[in-house]
Amino acid sequence: MAADKPPDTGRDVYRSSGAIVLWWTWLALAVAGLADLAVQGRDHASLVAAAVTVTITGFFYACALRPRVVADSDGITVVNPLRDYQVPWGTVDRVDIHGALRVHCLVPEGAAKGRVVLSWAVQASPRAVLREQTKAQRRAQRGATPAGYGRYPTQVQDVLSRTPGEQTAHLLGDRAQRERAAGAAGGQLRVQWDWLAIAAMVVPSVLLLAVLLI
Repeated sequence: MAADKPPDTGRDVYRSSGAIVLWWTWLALAVAGLADLAVQGRDHASLVAAAVTVTITGFFYACALRPRVVADSDGITVVNPLRDYQVPWGTVDRVDIHGALRVHCLVPEGAAKGRVVLSWAVQASPRAVLREQTKAQRRAQRGATPAGYGRYPTQVQDVLSRTPGEQTAHLLGDRAQRERAAGAAGGQLRVQWDWLAIAAMVVPSVLLLAVLLI
């Protein structure tokens, strides 16, 4: 998980480095394949291959390039393949990770529970989740341990043992606490469809279906 931090803007972007590499690798292969089909392809099979390539590229765009989590002065924006979720800092209750990074919203007045927003971009394997739960239990049992020869304090050991997803959840949770303590405004969770991503997946799929029916 990489964090891009533009200078002096207070804006952090968290996304999967592996997904970005996968996107650019596929894009290079797709461009090379389409160029080859444009030069040599003259039959129906070539047209189908081109349509399949463009369709897969649309899905890669939505599912690999788009997903990210953005933290800025307004709050946390979770960008998933088809929808964006904007959570003001004053509405963030906590941030954790359980399979996927989860942004927990405060419970609105009159509601039974608050909304939980899951991130496509920041994930943790079940094994990592189990390890984090085990660490939490051990911390509760033994408390903080002092540093010794060849041994870091418990707090430092915990930081060093975090996965990238766990570290992202920790950083976002800490920032949410600071923003709320500073009087950050709350507000409604805003959900917005990304029509470009939807078009990138739907339009090539329809064209592929049309080509297959020719």
